[in-house]
Amino acid sequence: MLENQSIAAYLQQLAARTSTPGGGAAAGVCGAQAAALLGMVAQFSKQQPTLMQAVIMHCDNSARAFLNMAEADVAGFKAVMAAYGLPTVDGASKEHKQLALQEALRAAVAAPLAMIDETIKMIPLAQQLVQFGNKNLVTDVGIAASLMQSCLQSSQLNVRVNLRSIQDLELTEHCQAQLHRVQQGAMTCQQLLADIDASLK
Repeated sequence: MLENQSIAAYLQQLAARTSTPGGGAAAGVCGAQAAALLGMVAQFSKQQPTLMQAVIMHCDNSARAFLNMAEADVAGFKAVMAAYGLPTVDGASKEHKQLALQEALRAAVAAPLAMIDETIKMIPLAQQLVQFGNKNLVTDVGIAASLMQSCLQSSQLNVRVNLRSIQDLELTEHCQAQLHRVQQGAMTCQQLLADIDASLK
């Protein structure tokens, strides 16, 4: 479990000659770090105490959710690889493999889609912290925005790579809608970064 590992152990696994953990897990860790940073800023902020308490609770839940999504991404990738490895000796086995693959792909795309959704929910929290949070920690909000942007763009890649093989048209349309949200969310994060950078000059 990622949540029980040291950073050093996680990085060793990420760098190892194994398929998992990979980019999807790294995206989830980015999201978790962003949530933790925003929660830390809220902890040190005295304005709007009710708002800050809500931010702290949201970020605590989000950080745990991102780690769970990272684990789900690992499981999803393994399921896809297992489906690709099924034998195809006759028509029945080919059909079984295709059905298993489509089911695995649906599960695999769920983690990056969830990361996109969770990240977009956190963007307003970052905006509120820029306005009401501790001004001495505004750079931490900016770094969280950078991590959120990375999580969004990384998750977008993982959705796209699965979309190439997904045959479910309804799911494909849902994925495309989420990818449109990624573009909007990434631009908002970039603008947040630009505003914070400008405030430091």
